[in-house]
Amino acid sequence: MPNQLMIPGFEEIQAEYFISDFFVRTSDDCIVLYVPKDKVSDKAQKGSVSLKQLDKLQCTLKQKYGVNSELVLLDSDNLAKMSQGFETLIKTTFPKIVDRAEVSFLNVQKVSVNIKTSDAIESTQKESIEAFLKTVLTSAKIEIMALHWDQIELPSLIEILTVIKKLQPVKLELAYTNLCEGYSSLQQDWLNKQLDKLIKKQFLVREQSKETYVLTAQSLNVLPKIANRNNSDIVRALDLGRRKW
Repeated sequence: MPNQLMIPGFEEIQAEYFISDFFVRTSDDCIVLYVPKDKVSDKAQKGSVSLKQLDKLQCTLKQKYGVNSELVLLDSDNLAKMSQGFETLIKTTFPKIVDRAEVSFLNVQKVSVNIKTSDAIESTQKESIEAFLKTVLTSAKIEIMALHWDQIELPSLIEILTVIKKLQPVKLELAYTNLCEGYSSLQQDWLNKQLDKLIKKQFLVREQSKETYVLTAQSLNVLPKIANRNNSDIVRALDLGRRKW
């Protein structure tokens, strides 16, 4: 079974390649090498080892000693603290947009970022967050390899208007129930805010006494006019027909 004793100078190899630990997998005699991520860089430099160097080490172990090996990069306390710092900075800079931020180090110089938004966001807001991330991380000599957006799926304003058109005059609660069929994460408070926006844009009118919403002539010109079964006029006619029946 291959182990440290069967590989001459393995202690020196451990030190040179920053191998913090290893073990021999009994099922196939493969040596699993553990290297902290904060010791791995893109290029060989003092105080760290590159993935290319580690790959060459694995080839040497195989060719010279007949030993198969696997590499495992470990998270370190230093990188964990840096991740937490960046995550806190993102959330405090964009408190109304970012619900959660995750910065995962791939090595000491590269990260993958996942951002969960608390609401639907516009492209300009995304661009602002991306620009902020790039500025902060670049100043720390860290490259963003991937940026993922975990967004709540919410209806567009056109979809909201289409539902209002089908059900008008309609109360908030009924519009919310109808839209929830396609958007399980939808919150009534969020929908209420969108309706207020549509009123300000003069796309909707709210009848105060009945607390119902109806479309304006302006909004009718905005809605797509597609002659199919999903057209809001056809759906409305079918619904009215069912009610009368």
